[in-house]
Amino acid sequence: MPSAPPRDANGKITPHDHPEILDDDYVLRHIVPPHDLHPDPEKKMTRVSSGAYSESSDGGMSVDILRWMAEDGLNAEHYLADETVGATRIQVRSLRAMGLKVGWDPDGGHPHHGAVWGIKQTHRRKIAKLAVTVRKAEGET
Repeated sequence: MPSAPPRDANGKITPHDHPEILDDDYVLRHIVPPHDLHPDPEKKMTRVSSGAYSESSDGGMSVDILRWMAEDGLNAEHYLADETVGATRIQVRSLRAMGLKVGWDPDGGHPHHGAVWGIKQTHRRKIAKLAVTVRKAEGET
């Protein structure tokens, strides 16, 4: 079990770089159609929008920590809600190189849940370029 994430006085997990999430690790971002998709008429395709790499209203961009899942015998698609949901993989080192924090957030619904904090609009495009498709979302071309 990883060391506990830091919490504020109200018990809420605070933005942090978790020492047990390594720079060589990868995180998985779920891509939910149609919200996370953007039609690109010039290229005649539908792609993942940079907005898919935004923080939620309650803080942090939700991700799955792939190495921890693999160590527990789970495949990368284990937490995807259904066959319509896609996923992209991003290396932790690249996120931290942008000044972002990558930490453990078990309050996010499962023990392999993490979050990325500090994402601004300029980061979203950079993350989108780094992200590698693991599974296309329904409607993504």
